[in-house]
Formats: sequence, structure tokens, C-alpha cells
Amino acid sequence: MDKLLLSYAHLMATCLALGLIMTTDLRLLAKMARYRCIIRPPRRFETRVIATALIVLCLSGGGSILVGLSASPDYLHNPKLQGKLLLVALLCVNAFVLHRITFPRLAKPHRVSGWTLRDHLSVALPVALSNTLWLYCAFLGVARSWNHTRSLAEVLLPAAGLYLLASAGILAALRVAARDEPQTPPDWIDSMKARLSDHAPLGGYRASFEDSQQPGPG
Repeated sequence: MDKLLLSYAHLMATCLALGLIMTTDLRLLAKMARYRCIIRPPRRFETRVIATALIVLCLSGGGSILVGLSASPDYLHNPKLQGKLLLVALLCVNAFVLHRITFPRLAKPHRVSGWTLRDHLSVALPVALSNTLWLYCAFLGVARSWNHTRSLAEVLLPAAGLYLLASAGILAALRVAARDEPQTPPDWIDSMKARLSDHAPLGGYRASFEDSQQPGPG
């Protein structure tokens, strides 16, 4: 029963965090459809809930390991479990980076078009790592067929590949967000902004840009 309750708490914490992360990502994606884009950090409520979910995830996971060790001293001799522990530890370190570096940088009301390369990397890399680790660790939690059948390298390599893809995707998205006004003729960035804004026609870009000239922060 203890193992079942710990597994349930582990699952609920993961689902709660992933739901908030995906909601935040979709909200940011919608903002990138606008010209003169300013990206704000997640709301304090969201970050606190995700931080709480991470704590519950670690505590319930640690409890499950203790239960497993009490049943079998070789419980940790599982490369998949070892890999998940390493990735969760990295997730915790990355959460600190997000709160100490990335979110304070986003709190400054600067348009993406004015970001430096350092700004782009300090946002894209930790955010990509967070999304990758949450999703991949959730996958490892249900990948029971990998128990004692995959080496540690085979467990970690997919995570590295997914992280590279996520980083490239976020950097490309930031390039789209950095466009302050439409080009003539429209290029692929303008086309992407149109798709993000409910497939708005290219001819509507000018109106969208003029709307963005209204007074606001930045």
C-alpha cells in the first residue's frame, strides 16, 4: 500500500507540473505571433506550484526507492533507474538556474528584438532543458520494459538528443519573436507569425504591426 500511495503521489506531481509547463509554453508561443514581442517570466503562482510538484516528485521518488531497497538490496542496480536519478538531479539544478538567472532576465521589459546572444542562450538553454527533462523523466517512469534491458548510455543518449532538438526549436522561436515589423515581401518569419496568429493573412501584418504601436512597456 505504501508503494502504491508513493507511486500515486509521484504521478500526480508529474502531471501537475507538466500541465502547467505546457500551458505556459502555449501562452508564450501565442505571444510570439505579435510584433514587438516582450516575453514575461511565468506567473509566481505557476512557478511555486511547479516547485512544489518537484519537491513532491523527489520525496515520493525517494520513498519509492527506500521501499524498493527494503525488498531488494539490488534495487538500484538498474541502469534505467540510475539514469532517471541523474536526470532528476539535473532537473533540480536547472530549476535553480531558471529562478536565479532566466526568470530575472525575463522580468526586465525588453523586447526580444533587443536581446543579445547571451540573453537568447540564457533563456533557450535552461527552458529547453526543463521541458526535455520533465517529459523524458515522465517517459522513464512508464518505460518498464527498459528495466535492466538498457545500459546507462542508452538511457541518457535520447535525453541528450531531445535536448538538442528542443534548444534548436526554442532558439528558432525566439528568432521569430524578435521580428518587430513585417518585411516586404513577407518572408518565412512573417509566415510563421501568421500561422501562430490563427493563420492571419499576410496582408493583415501591417494592421497587426500598427496595433502593436500602442503605448506599453518597453
